[in-house]
Amino acid sequence: MPQTSRGIAISLSIMLLLSVATQLLYIVTLKGVGIVEGWPLRSTIWTTEILLFTGITIASLAALVRSLSMQWGWAALAVAGMINIVQSGIGLSMFLPAAKAGPEFAPLMGTLLAGSFLFYNLAKAIIGLTAFLFGLTLFGSDKTKVRLVGLIAMAAGAIATILNIAAVYLGLGAVPLAGASGAIATFLAAGTIWLSAPAAE
Repeated sequence: MPQTSRGIAISLSIMLLLSVATQLLYIVTLKGVGIVEGWPLRSTIWTTEILLFTGITIASLAALVRSLSMQWGWAALAVAGMINIVQSGIGLSMFLPAAKAGPEFAPLMGTLLAGSFLFYNLAKAIIGLTAFLFGLTLFGSDKTKVRLVGLIAMAAGAIATILNIAAVYLGLGAVPLAGASGAIATFLAAGTIWLSAPAAE
């Protein structure tokens, strides 16, 4: 891991973008595919995500102690990374045995799925907060284009936070576009962190 705050911020941006890419790959290739049938690719994606979120958590904590600014943003990103590790871990360790257990264990599978999505939406809500906080920093810039990016990140982050908190409260599938808004917020969080990197301590 790079030892400068700038290097850490750029590394975080890359890992966040890769996490968005894995989510898109998951949706495109595994939508409608059963747990057992799609397990080789599904488990590979989840393992990759656990590694990415572990890296995001570690790098965020490093940025938190090295930076004199944006402690709230780095802390939020670290917490989101930890929650995503738990969410991906539930899927990777529990979904296949529950799916193979048979129809009589369908309620157990439903419980695991609901718990996994609770953590998924909570992490997306916190990522939305991260995008909002870093967007707020960029909005203070004297450059119009940077201010515009900051404003977009703030708006998308606020929407993602609201929708995903509602999804945590209401349950699996109850709030349309919650996950998609979180993915957009993740992409914008990566962009705002990248743009703020040159000014990092």
